[in-house]
Amino acid sequence: MSTINISSEEDSYTGISNNFIEYYMTDANGDFVKLYLYLAMLCASKREISLSDIADHLNCTENDVCRGIRYWIREDVLRLTYSNVDRTEVRGIVLLSLKKPNDILSSDLKLIDFKKAFSGGSKNEAQVKEPEEVVEEEAEEEPVQKAPRKKQPSPAELSSKLRDKEIHILISEATAYCNRELSQKELNSLIYIKDQLNFSMDLAEYLLEYCAEMKKTSFNYIEKVARNWYEEGITTREDAIEYSQKFLTLYSRILKALGITNRYTPAPVEKKYIDKWINTFCFSENIIIEACNRAIERRPNDVTFSYVNGILENWYNNNVKSFKDIAKLDDEHKSTKSRSNDSSRTNDTNKNTSVKKDKDKLKKLEEYYLQKAYDN
Repeated sequence: MSTINISSEEDSYTGISNNFIEYYMTDANGDFVKLYLYLAMLCASKREISLSDIADHLNCTENDVCRGIRYWIREDVLRLTYSNVDRTEVRGIVLLSLKKPNDILSSDLKLIDFKKAFSGGSKNEAQVKEPEEVVEEEAEEEPVQKAPRKKQPSPAELSSKLRDKEIHILISEATAYCNRELSQKELNSLIYIKDQLNFSMDLAEYLLEYCAEMKKTSFNYIEKVARNWYEEGITTREDAIEYSQKFLTLYSRILKALGITNRYTPAPVEKKYIDKWINTFCFSENIIIEACNRAIERRPNDVTFSYVNGILENWYNNNVKSFKDIAKLDDEHKSTKSRSNDSSRTNDTNKNTSVKKDKDKLKKLEEYYLQKAYDN
């Protein structure tokens, strides 16, 4: 077949980095790709827009937009700028210069509550072109090691890898677990997990077994779990079993309690909160779930991990160790609130009595002068 030329009848179009298409787009969720393309168009047109406008245009929720922004920040594709020093109000989104996989990448994932930050201040805008204000350089705590980007093997490298005995066994097992023949992309993922993430044969086999038990046989999910284990320093089957059991119990229960049912694994920021509740506050699973349930009751449509953390932090500061302590704290709160209401009612009564006395005095004074005028 002869080559063809691609052209455009339209004068106005948006340029997309070849590195984005070759290295970043492949592994991203389709909705995240749409978000990036729309931000690129906004950047090219120098337009300013609000978070809600982006959500409306892409026919999704603001939370979906925030998840997409967080993903691209984690992948070093976007960076946020802020209007204030404490980084609670987003002023702009900067599209970064995209690097090839071999380049060293640094994360700029700094923001926890995106929706609050995007709506902060008088302007509810996400500015796409880079503004002039100074950007904070303080980064959030990074994992011990960041998973390397996946390299696409050349045909010769792929042919060599497919002759490797261990890779051949993993392909057979993955085919059985997934109940399908693996595509070229899936083969590349398996080679990436074995070679670039340095999974032992035993660990790689457990990875496939674990994901199959979760009924998650998409290689996007399998690779995501593998990256997470790599960044957590998991190198043996025993470590992975202990870690995955933790996810299947406490982590997954917390996510479910907060209405997050589309994933079993918390995001890094969410995990940081959960680990704080377990290791610093030393709360039991049931107490943490109780805090999640209360958060849902109070803010059913807008609950956040920071809000749950506020409840648990209050309990920790009040030396809560059991449900009995929580009940006692609730009673104290009700008592304090009742006293406050009684005091308010007393003040209102006294105020009304004082007003009545003033009215009586005015009435008597008015009657006195009327009588005096009548007598004259």
